[in-house]
Amino acid sequence: MEVSTLIDAYFDVNILLAVSLGLWFVAQRLLVNLGLSRSYTTQLKLLSAVFLATLFSPVLLATIGAIPSTELLSNRFSVNITDMVTAQYLHGSFEMTPSTFEQALGFRTRLMGQIQHLETGLGLAFLGLIGAGFLFSVVRLAIGVTKLRRVVNESNIWRRIGCLELRVSDTISIPFSTRCLRRRIIIIPSAIVADPTDLKVALGHEFQHLRQHDLEWEIGLELLKPFFFWNPAYTIWKRQFEALRELSCDQNVLARNRVDVGEYCHSLLSICEKTLKPNRLFIAEVPRVALLEKRRLFLGKNPAQLLRQRLDSLTDGNQVRHPKALFAILITPLLALTLIGSLAIQKPKGWSHDRLMLSAIVNLERLAVRNSIASVANGTGFGMVSKIQN
Repeated sequence: MEVSTLIDAYFDVNILLAVSLGLWFVAQRLLVNLGLSRSYTTQLKLLSAVFLATLFSPVLLATIGAIPSTELLSNRFSVNITDMVTAQYLHGSFEMTPSTFEQALGFRTRLMGQIQHLETGLGLAFLGLIGAGFLFSVVRLAIGVTKLRRVVNESNIWRRIGCLELRVSDTISIPFSTRCLRRRIIIIPSAIVADPTDLKVALGHEFQHLRQHDLEWEIGLELLKPFFFWNPAYTIWKRQFEALRELSCDQNVLARNRVDVGEYCHSLLSICEKTLKPNRLFIAEVPRVALLEKRRLFLGKNPAQLLRQRLDSLTDGNQVRHPKALFAILITPLLALTLIGSLAIQKPKGWSHDRLMLSAIVNLERLAVRNSIASVANGTGFGMVSKIQN
């Protein structure tokens, strides 16, 4: 696969992150209108599926497009946003000079050429900014992982259950879970161990995170962050994951009927009260999932808003009776629309009728400008000759 194909796929993923995020918000609004706003587990599964489709569909399409035998088929069944916008422009839906519109359409192609061949300062500056941001994100993640390892190493092993370790720490105030290659680790603050109710709630919550594979998702999202650090759509995606996984986890813990709703809410508030003091151990985001979150998040709900939403959902009592059926109904149209969006943002291959017409209009505009300049120049020259003769 050529370097240009990989760069195209990277840009397509970043664009599609924003497109599919809008699609996701529309789907959420539909669930609210249908009275299914509390279907957090289903929403989390749908979010995961759409996110994976967003990441892999541009790469898959770029790989398929590189196969010569598929070029004829892709040209015959083309869904391209460039052609759609061009058709709307030719129909007079919006006003813009033809040359300006053509330059706007070709901006991505010019930028890609400058990045690939490093022809101008714009390409060098863009690569420099991306490289510096990537390096900063990697260093920040490494610092967070180092701090996390320090907390794990300073904690004491309480119990071992297979590949799961339960640890107790005096340096943290919020229960959380993390993992290495072979072990899953749950760390409990020592202040909670003495309270049976808080301990039961904390362990039940973290065990549910492990059942839902939330930890693996968090690690994957943190590893992807250096590649999309500059894209606010990716940050919003990640905040959606973080909110839905906590809401889903709360619902599933209560569904197991091992803890009362009142006890669960009381424990959340109690642990929240114990964590009001600042914690310097987790300044950076690290790959772990906690019972409570007290960091002020960029482009996301603050901890107080999320805690209030969690308490509201716990005391509401409205549960989705058939979450699997709801997931099966919604997943197909969401994935289909994501794939269509991925097709629509692809660079157009070949020349469509509308783009040929636009090119002809641009050439006529340039010819008219040249003729006007030439006539002005000829008129000026004729005037000067007349003055000399007089």
